[in-house]
Amino acid sequence: MDILDAVAPLLRVSQWCNLWQWRLDSATRPLQRSRWLELYSLAVLLVSIGYLSYGLFDESRTTVDSGNETSNIGHTVDSIQLVGIRVAHIISLLEALWQREAQSRFYAQLREIDRDFASMLHVNVDNAKLRQQLSRRGMWMLAGYTFSQGFIIVAKMISPDYDFPIYWICYLLPLLVCGLRYFQIYTAVSILHQRLEMLHHLLESLQLNESAAQKPYACMCIKEALQMQVAAAACMQRLITARVLYQRLWLLVGLLNRCYGLSMLVNLGNDFLAITSNCYWIFLNFRQFAASPYDFMQICGSTLWTTPHLGNVLALALMCERAAYFTTRLAQSLHQIRVDLQNDSHNALITQFSLQLLHQRLFFSAAGLFNVDCTLLYTVSEEAGSASDS
Repeated sequence: MDILDAVAPLLRVSQWCNLWQWRLDSATRPLQRSRWLELYSLAVLLVSIGYLSYGLFDESRTTVDSGNETSNIGHTVDSIQLVGIRVAHIISLLEALWQREAQSRFYAQLREIDRDFASMLHVNVDNAKLRQQLSRRGMWMLAGYTFSQGFIIVAKMISPDYDFPIYWICYLLPLLVCGLRYFQIYTAVSILHQRLEMLHHLLESLQLNESAAQKPYACMCIKEALQMQVAAAACMQRLITARVLYQRLWLLVGLLNRCYGLSMLVNLGNDFLAITSNCYWIFLNFRQFAASPYDFMQICGSTLWTTPHLGNVLALALMCERAAYFTTRLAQSLHQIRVDLQNDSHNALITQFSLQLLHQRLFFSAAGLFNVDCTLLYTVSEEAGSASDS
């Protein structure tokens, strides 16, 4: 199965949500530029910017007259989150439209890498398995969004604030688009993770020199010696191919950072804002908790409101951390290959590949400002702790 066939459902949904401006030709399989999709994305982007500007400058929509201080704080928190998710939505649409050529090159280079795996290493990439994995992950993600947002609207329906359903709809639409943008990033990282794992298995199976001969060298026939030399030469060629493929995968990671770096930066920033504000709101409700079903539902609703944002940060950090760690795993497997220490070509190739892994480390960057890895989890914990202390 071709990689474009594996991600075809995601690309179709992304077209409706203005995050993919290319059309897949079912006959020849290349990506074709669609002017209608570009105009559609541009129109939705302009409407989103206009609606955000209207919400910011219309004081009647942001000013709430209430004598309850807690209620005023709650409305302020809601307004901050609404502005944050709208900005993240606009940036995601803008980057998808701006980097559409880079996204097309990402899949074009990925298809070339898959062809190299098949032609040079005789290894077929299991894109059907990848599609099943992505489908399961997408269903779990959609179920989490549905459950959390459904519980929130039920919890808020018993509230005297009758304007919340309108606020919820205005918040839900950009939230789903940003969630889809996250899923696009998950898909790209998962694709790279699968190729890097195949490269790691390849290095584990290579042996440039036999550990022990079954016969004394004097008794070894010429045919067996030639077979061992041919096998060593084949492994040598596969190692050279592995080095070239790692170089191309490293360049592909850089292209991924270009395609999604700004979206990662803004969406992660919005998630930090949502998590911090909701933690503050939850602890503020705990201080005034009256042991009523209404208060309990409000606290549970705010907790579930935080769940999609926290889940996105957690999933993205762990996936990027696992993919980036393949540089270390490849280096460890490289130095476990049995080589002929008397063979200068073997030693030179191992040394060159080691230096390449040292200088071309994989990393996923949020617009070049910081790397996306598990250190984000520590940052989230510190932000949530500071919000609770205040």
